[in-house]
Amino acid sequence: MIKKLDWYIIRTFFGPFLFIFSVLMFIFVVQFAFTQMDKFLGKGLTLWDIAKLLYYLGLDVIRLVLPLTILLSSIMAFGGFGERYELAAMKSAGISLARIMYPLFGFVVVMAIWLFYFSNTTLPDNQRRARNMLINIVQTRPALNFEEGRFIKEMNPYSIKIGKKGGKDDREWKDVFIHKNASPFEDQQTIIADKGEIVSKDNYYLKLELYDGYIYQNEIRGKSPKDLQKQPATRIKFDTLTQYFDISDLIKESLDRESGGDNFRYKSFRQLTPYIDSIKNSNKTYYKGISENALMILLGDFRKTDSIPVKHSNSKLPFEWNRLKDDTKLQLVKNAINQVKISKDELETRSAEIKSAGKYISKMILWQHKNMVSYSFTCIVFFLIGAPLGSIIRKGGVGMPVVVAVIIFIIFYVIGLYMENLAKNQVLNAYWASWMPNLLLFPLGVFLTIKSMKDSELFDIDKYREPVQKFIAKFKKKKNTEHSRYQ
Repeated sequence: MIKKLDWYIIRTFFGPFLFIFSVLMFIFVVQFAFTQMDKFLGKGLTLWDIAKLLYYLGLDVIRLVLPLTILLSSIMAFGGFGERYELAAMKSAGISLARIMYPLFGFVVVMAIWLFYFSNTTLPDNQRRARNMLINIVQTRPALNFEEGRFIKEMNPYSIKIGKKGGKDDREWKDVFIHKNASPFEDQQTIIADKGEIVSKDNYYLKLELYDGYIYQNEIRGKSPKDLQKQPATRIKFDTLTQYFDISDLIKESLDRESGGDNFRYKSFRQLTPYIDSIKNSNKTYYKGISENALMILLGDFRKTDSIPVKHSNSKLPFEWNRLKDDTKLQLVKNAINQVKISKDELETRSAEIKSAGKYISKMILWQHKNMVSYSFTCIVFFLIGAPLGSIIRKGGVGMPVVVAVIIFIIFYVIGLYMENLAKNQVLNAYWASWMPNLLLFPLGVFLTIKSMKDSELFDIDKYREPVQKFIAKFKKKKNTEHSRYQ
């Protein structure tokens, strides 16, 4: 009898679970596609390439979809049990709420373990595949590195602006403008062409053929200001012009932008631990060297006075200050002030670097614990909240359960974002920030479970209204109705 009941509970839960998971995956993936589509459309990619990229990158939303699905499904399942009085029948048969939750709790634990495995193995592998695909696209399709109507300044010493791209892989350009980034004391050159075409390209050089244009140049080197005033600018018309450009910096900048510099996203939990420790140790060594160097600069002039004999007296200085001449004292103070300024300027230049390194370490810790482990535990927390909450509100379907689930998920998500920002700004430890949303909501789940096991009327408004009405009634004056009929 109990086994049949367990299977009935699982079947009742599994139907809404599959439906809600499919709907939420569709919504989240479509939302992700709309936010990312501008990076791919109009850049020479086929629909198959775009679909593969969205598949690799869109699987990341499963970490959020699965806990939300468990929360909503558990509220709907147990709310339906309460609405159909099946929960009351089970309890009247001597089956406790904990025993009713037992089979679904086992299923949720299995899903939490699967989510950890997915986040630890499959997700980093998909992120790596997406990055490799982006690298191949950037390296093999040169038009992706150039945007219409924007100056490309990474090809030193030239800047290129393209009016419009077209043709196969967007290799044919129109309204090409090329300007040499030169100082006022160097030769000036500007090239304007009606058309252009990429002939060949590798990771270092780009061969570009320009058609129907002009070269404007002015030779400045080795000429006096008087000669420059007499010299007009030179304009050369051309039918075809072949130019070679160094694009190594452009390729590197494009790859860094696509990967985001977050190489830790392609590592598993076990691989991230020594990686984070190594970065922490290297940063400690580097910062220790900076502090020691600043201290040496600051105390440099005072260390020179160590050769002066010290008298054992009440003097607090490490040398006999009174024996020094006034000019020497003044010079030492001035030198010390200068050294303090130098040390301050050096430390200010390093402060941004230190903050950036700390933020990067916090991002890695958050990715390791929050995205790989914490979301798995969130599945259990959401079930402990959703199952008793559904048994208390006793409403099935997609009405009230959806509203309650969305409110709880928004609270969880906002707390997570707030803690993540605190960790990135070095206000809160990143390990605590990763687990804080679960630590705050887990007691709520335990509280709701205890209340539902005791059949507490937690959401009965009359239960809270009655004490308030009694308290207000104490302050109301009673009317004296005696002999009122004679008045």
